[in-house]
Amino acid sequence: MLNDDNIHSVQGNSFTFFLLFCLIFIIYSNTFNASWHFDDYENITRNPNLHIKDLNPDSILKTFFANPPPDPGTKLYRPIPCLTFALNWYYGKDNVISYHIFNIFIHFFTAFILFLTILNLFKSPNLNAKYQGNEYFISLLTAVLWALNPIQTQAVTYIVQRMASMAAMFYIIGIYFYVKARINNSRSTRVFLYTGCFLGFVFALGSKENTVTFPLALVLVEVIFFQDLSRSRTRRLFFGATVGGGVFVIILGSLFLLYEVDFSFLKGYEIRPFTLWQRLMTEPTVLIFYITQIFYPVPTRLSMDHDVAVSTSLLEPWTTLPCMLIIFLLISLGLLQMRKRPILSFAILFFFLNHVIESTIIGLELVFEHRNYLPSLFLFFPVSVALKWLLGHYHKTKAFMHSILVSFVILLLIGFGIGTYIRNIAWATEKSFWEDAMEKAPESQRPLHNLAWVYSERMGRYDKALQLYEKSLKLSEHRTYHKCMTLNNMANIYYQRGNYKKAIEFWEAAVGTCPEYETPHYRIALSLTRLGKWEKALAHLEEIILKRPGFCDYLNLKGFILLKQKRFDEALPYFRKCLKLNPDYKKAMINMGASFCLVGEYNRAEWFLRVTSSRFPKDVLTLLWLIEVNLRTDDKEDADRYMDKLFALVNVNELVSTLKKFPENENMAPVSQDLLNQAIAGRLTLRAEMIARLGDPLSDQ
Repeated sequence: MLNDDNIHSVQGNSFTFFLLFCLIFIIYSNTFNASWHFDDYENITRNPNLHIKDLNPDSILKTFFANPPPDPGTKLYRPIPCLTFALNWYYGKDNVISYHIFNIFIHFFTAFILFLTILNLFKSPNLNAKYQGNEYFISLLTAVLWALNPIQTQAVTYIVQRMASMAAMFYIIGIYFYVKARINNSRSTRVFLYTGCFLGFVFALGSKENTVTFPLALVLVEVIFFQDLSRSRTRRLFFGATVGGGVFVIILGSLFLLYEVDFSFLKGYEIRPFTLWQRLMTEPTVLIFYITQIFYPVPTRLSMDHDVAVSTSLLEPWTTLPCMLIIFLLISLGLLQMRKRPILSFAILFFFLNHVIESTIIGLELVFEHRNYLPSLFLFFPVSVALKWLLGHYHKTKAFMHSILVSFVILLLIGFGIGTYIRNIAWATEKSFWEDAMEKAPESQRPLHNLAWVYSERMGRYDKALQLYEKSLKLSEHRTYHKCMTLNNMANIYYQRGNYKKAIEFWEAAVGTCPEYETPHYRIALSLTRLGKWEKALAHLEEIILKRPGFCDYLNLKGFILLKQKRFDEALPYFRKCLKLNPDYKKAMINMGASFCLVGEYNRAEWFLRVTSSRFPKDVLTLLWLIEVNLRTDDKEDADRYMDKLFALVNVNELVSTLKKFPENENMAPVSQDLLNQAIAGRLTLRAEMIARLGDPLSDQ
């Protein structure tokens, strides 16, 4: 039976559950239709390994290997969130609503588990009875302040950052199970709880790699909340381990600085405008910036991008050394206050521990707000303790000050909620998102580049896009990779406009800037194909096929060029290899059928084209080739049937326009235009007569 304390506990937890649910869904209610952004495309919408068509084990297993380019689908990659993305895709394709609802639910559940974890930490030996009667208020306020904080929007509203939010969710679940196990006296129950703790760690690690710090977080929990730090032996062991770790880091850094030790195993710096040492010097400034964002998270200070001055020495910029000293003092404060103020100590050390992976030596971008989602979990724990103490103190002494404090807490929560809602407005569309980032980081290249892409690919405003790309180029002189991407995108615009010579100029500039960048070589080959310069196109393709012999786009284009040169026997092996790698590669399927048709193997041609049409029933080119094959074999009945399917897909004007473009379109297999024109014209005439007499025979299909 439940006693009175248990009944009150259940009621309190139920109230918290309902309160957090309502608050979080209200402040994120304007995000349900927020568009895809930035890394969402490579990781989700363009990631074929996540686009499952069934829930068979093989399809599920494929989602575990859904790493994005440059080598997609080749290694185990964050399988837990990738599986959830695949399920979202299975049930709703690219409709963003279900993705956002799932992300919001993760945020809500993480906040609730944070509340339960803090509530149970108050039962640990080093906190037990110290805050009697205030545990529930402090736990609730901590969870609400964390959940409503506008800085969390990047981890919640940015769909792909489900990876970060799921990692934090499983991380806090693991800590919760550990704390429950440590305060439980039943051996069998503790085994169950420790198993839950271990699984929490495994699932967190399967969501994002930065959760490798989980064992060290448990050490912090154990030492700060469960060990008697009045014992000198405990203190010596802990401080010895801390000093040893610090000395190791200092020695490692000194070796790098003084002797230029080769750290080539750290990938990523080849595309960054900073070195490993510069990143290490800059990150203390970034961490201080993060802390100010967390405690002063007005929407005007939040962005996808930030202008950060890279530290080139301890004195340049001048903020470098002071920020390093502040970080050192904060960590020292956390270590020195472990016994007297365990909550403050844990909040500080947990924050810096969980920035170790993404804010030290790995060659990532300098700043991203979602990196604070996990580290900030306990930062409002000491804040809530302080607010509760002040409320209790002034409640007894000064009613006026107490009223002011109550009003402050209420306004703080309202301000956080409104700030989150306002910040989420910027995430509504790609255009609003990058315009917001451009305004807040005018010296950054990324917002200009991505806004230009929106104007080009989403709005068709190519002149505006080119203007923005030009500005982006001026800001990316020291960012080789981004300069290559900008040149590539500018070339794409000229290619889409039909100015292939100009496109080739920009792609050649991209190759000159970044020789190992493969895409420009492929695009140059495409442009040369459009211009009918087959041999030059083949030369570019052969160079990149040597590097990536299993890439279907390259293989198909080479086969296509050989097809255009009427080297049919040489072309077929490339299409076969392409289809062996990807049986659903539509271009190769059409080209295979076209090749067989052109060499007179009509049965094999029709088989390939029928398979293609069954998989891609709305593809016009496949139907045109099926019509041609059947016309060549004098199968008028099947030719008429495919023509009727064609008429059901496109209107007459669109069909005429498509047929007119065939002679000038060097990227299409050469259908017999005269043969098709004559047959389609005859069928259209017959159909017009039937409609005049009987009505449209396709109207009910």
